[in-house]
Amino acid sequence: MYQNLFDSHTHSDNSHDGHAPISLMCEAAQAKGLMGFAITDHCECDDPKLNMINRFAAVQFEILKAQAAFREQMTVLCGIELGQAIYAPDVAEALLEKYKFDFVLASLHNNPGHVDLCHVGFEGENVPEILQNYYENLLKLAQWNKFDALAHLTYPLRYIQGMQGIPVDMKPYDELIREILKTIAQNGKAIEINTSTLRQGLGMTMPSLEYVKWFKELGGEYVTIGSDAHWAKDIGTDLDVGMDMVKEAGFEYFTVFRRREPKLLKIL
Repeated sequence: MYQNLFDSHTHSDNSHDGHAPISLMCEAAQAKGLMGFAITDHCECDDPKLNMINRFAAVQFEILKAQAAFREQMTVLCGIELGQAIYAPDVAEALLEKYKFDFVLASLHNNPGHVDLCHVGFEGENVPEILQNYYENLLKLAQWNKFDALAHLTYPLRYIQGMQGIPVDMKPYDELIREILKTIAQNGKAIEINTSTLRQGLGMTMPSLEYVKWFKELGGEYVTIGSDAHWAKDIGTDLDVGMDMVKEAGFEYFTVFRRREPKLLKIL
């Protein structure tokens, strides 16, 4: 068991798909012995109903209360998961200007003009075309560069392969993915090891160890680890697997962001 587990990707009931208040998330994190966690509720920049621009003040107030209540037990950080920032950069940038965050996680849940991949039935769909489009846009997101870490690099696999059982050959996207990882590394940003798919049927993290090793080879320095918990019971789940992967990929440290600055923490 690691001594300094930190969960950098969690969702409270302030996310459209979250199920627990921040106070309950804190209690669960404390019960599991975490040194801390970041609350990274969803801001889907391309959806006016879910973009958080007019709601985050209340969320931030809740986080401040949690920080005060649990300051002796653990660290609670104020984060955000910016979904589809490149589809609505004005919204994303306005949010970043208006509020102060410890940690900004960037993600891509859909291709332009389409629904979240979690709502797509892939049987009969042109999966290679969907993936090509997805990784071309993920590269654009990496190049946008106004975030701290890139979330769940292999997000489509959660649904195509993990939940719908459709095998995926990722080799055609190797060049694009290497360019994404190279861009993240050169810009001094982090990639995330997302452990949610270990409990959701895919049987591997997002991304898998292979891609984390690529990131290291391409000069990447920062790796965050997150459970992507949407329920209090899932906070901190399989973070130890993420820590194992960080070590196996050749990193001596994992990363936590505070006030948008990376803090390297020794794996203990």
